[in-house]
Amino acid sequence: MDILFKPFIDHFSTNQKLSENTIAEICNHLSVLDLDKKYVLIKENQRHDFAYFVIKGAVRSYYLKDGVEVNTWFALENDMVGSLHNFKGNPSRETIELIENSTLISINLKQVKPLMFSNIQIANFINAIIEDYALFLEDKIYFSQMMSSIDKYLILLDKEPQIFQRIPLTYIASFLGISRETLSRLRAK
Repeated sequence: MDILFKPFIDHFSTNQKLSENTIAEICNHLSVLDLDKKYVLIKENQRHDFAYFVIKGAVRSYYLKDGVEVNTWFALENDMVGSLHNFKGNPSRETIELIENSTLISINLKQVKPLMFSNIQIANFINAIIEDYALFLEDKIYFSQMMSSIDKYLILLDKEPQIFQRIPLTYIASFLGISRETLSRLRAK
């Protein structure tokens, strides 16, 4: 197993022991990508056959609303990046773009999905990935719908302080649903 694949395999196999054959079979459908910031991984309204695990770097997701980018989430190291719509073979509803030069593990969904029907360990592994991603998205929905912008800012500052060092303030302001000026005032306090 490539040493860069180990964090990905370990992260999603904590509740199960994968056989060496299963690990090898999964690794056959992974590749490591080194990509520059601003690279668009997934485009809104397009099908895409890959999901990604962030080894190093920062990623954002956004939708276009009346021509304006609305940032919906950020991913950093050890986060999954992708679109569940793509997993189902449908076009993505979001655009996913690198914010920093990044190293990612690329997972070929088209090749891995059929393996779920022939190897229960792979099915359980993929289910662990989907479960982790669904929890991530549920947290983001709760965060965006149930909290005021100030509460969102305070939670980000407490739980994810590195975001303020690595993500442009314009993107953070969009994510919080406030202007960049309001964010600057909040940061000054």
